[in-house]
Amino acid sequence: MKLKMLVTALLATFLGLDTGLASADDSATKSNAARAVAPAATAAPPAAPVAISQQDKMRQCSKQATGKKGAERKDFMKTCLSKKVT
Repeated sequence: MKLKMLVTALLATFLGLDTGLASADDSATKSNAARAVAPAATAAPPAAPVAISQQDKMRQCSKQATGKKGAERKDFMKTCLSKKVT
């Protein structure tokens, strides 16, 4: 009987329903069941990486390349633009 109540309480918790454990025989059982049914803290889903447009990436790399000229700037821009943003 206790297992049936616990399963019902867990199911109701996940569905967001109020079980009203009035059928419990004594208050100790009710308080133990309530503690066991307490919803666990849910972790937020991981954030998706923000997509940066190619134009924004070009601006950022260009700012970082200030002071570089010629082949050095070209090589830097090539590596900077090819990096994956996480």
